[in-house]
Amino acid sequence: MGINQNNQGSKTFINNTLAPLFFEYVDILKAHHFHKEAEDLVEASEQYHLPENRIIVTKIVMEMQRVAVLEAQDKLNIITEQYRR
Repeated sequence: MGINQNNQGSKTFINNTLAPLFFEYVDILKAHHFHKEAEDLVEASEQYHLPENRIIVTKIVMEMQRVAVLEAQDKLNIITEQYRR
């Protein structure tokens, strides 16, 4: 599934089903006082139709998905360990 499959005609990323992961990263940047970087990423998402911005947004979403999977695996391991006791 392509990252922009759900909004083929859209020029922004905001309505994409994967947008919450991207904006979660933006919020993390803001929480660590990287406001300029966060603002730059929001601007990139607003111009998602540009290939260079699509690459940036895609890489961030892929990394956030990887982190989410690792966190889920860690939780599963903890639950499994508790169940074995």
